[in-house]
Amino acid sequence: MLKATTTTRARVWGTENAWSLSPVQTADEPNQLCDIELEIQGDDQNGYHLVMSPRGFFPADTWHQTKQDALDTARELLGVLPEVWSKPIRRGLDK
Repeated sequence: MLKATTTTRARVWGTENAWSLSPVQTADEPNQLCDIELEIQGDDQNGYHLVMSPRGFFPADTWHQTKQDALDTARELLGVLPEVWSKPIRRGLDK
């Protein structure tokens, strides 16, 4: 299984267990700028998860068929460029 990580900073709206990267209704909803740990984990057989963990909020993830799709989503949602990800680490039997 592949695992790559990075961090970024972004504005998060909502509460610790119900958050969004954009306002749900209006821009004056509760929000804060916070660090977000990102991780892409998975493999070609089962797909890849982009796990987003804003500090002070529960993690959320999205599923992607390819690693490139996960990288593209991180760039679209958070402006994270492909070159800032840690070198991928392979874990398990597929070393």
